[in-house]
Amino acid sequence: MKKILLIGGAGFIGSNIISHLLEGDKAKVFVMEPESASLYRLGCSPVTVIRGELSNLDDVKTIILENKVDTVVHLVSTLIPGSTFDEYQREYIDVLYPTVRLMEFCSEQDIKFVFFSSGGTVYGDRKGEVVPFKEDDPMAPISFYGWSKQMMENSILFMHRTQKLKYVIVRPSNPFGKSQNLYGKQGLIAVALGKILAGEAIQVWGDGSAVRDYIYIDDLGRAVADILTDESIVNETLNIGSGIGYSINEIIEMLRSVVEEDVKVEHVASRQMDVSSVVLNTEKLRGRISFHPRDIKEAIARFYKDVKNGA
Repeated sequence: MKKILLIGGAGFIGSNIISHLLEGDKAKVFVMEPESASLYRLGCSPVTVIRGELSNLDDVKTIILENKVDTVVHLVSTLIPGSTFDEYQREYIDVLYPTVRLMEFCSEQDIKFVFFSSGGTVYGDRKGEVVPFKEDDPMAPISFYGWSKQMMENSILFMHRTQKLKYVIVRPSNPFGKSQNLYGKQGLIAVALGKILAGEAIQVWGDGSAVRDYIYIDDLGRAVADILTDESIVNETLNIGSGIGYSINEIIEMLRSVVEEDVKVEHVASRQMDVSSVVLNTEKLRGRISFHPRDIKEAIARFYKDVKNGA
């Protein structure tokens, strides 16, 4: 049985991956989170939770060695697409640098390192052209968040070239669904639902024509669990998305057709770090695992039902 450590695994994405890893006892799962992190999304999952900080590399090494971990999944980031340079600097010190040291250790111990990048920000802007990005397309991020992801990816590839690090880079699109924060600063569908339920206007940056690729969290979690438990998937970069682009305006119309509440919209000036179109090509992923993401309107309806039921 595989032994997998998810650093930052108690969050929205990590907890969903864990639920799929635990199906059929595919893996023994360990989660590392700082003392301040909430564990409510893990519920009663039979996972081993260890409190620790990524910046304390000695503690991380001990956790890996004592539990005979063979795969490390890195889910830690303090940034969002709108983050500032000052926030990026803190990320560099607290996350990027310690992670490079961790990669070095994983290489020495022959441990697979799996990194959650960002299919929504590393590629850059198509300038209005809706053409799905492939994994070998150039990276040209225009936000500090995307830049931090590109730096991490480049560090992984460097460690692979020079120290034979075994890796998988996952580039997800925009996940949404059960247990996502409705009142945060990112995640259009979740934040829009939060505004709708609060009787407030959905804030749209620009004219609402920006196109994004969205994926239901359950589909993302299942895909990642399949990747983690497939020994043949190694030293690869994989997009995970629906492969279909929807504008903000189209998403809002889907929400109107699903929810029972009134939907109000407020347009504000567009932001410099927002690209006009990002859609992911998922042909490579479909050639490696069985991957059939559900219809987005069906997924939004399910998410809305979960929220109304308090899930």
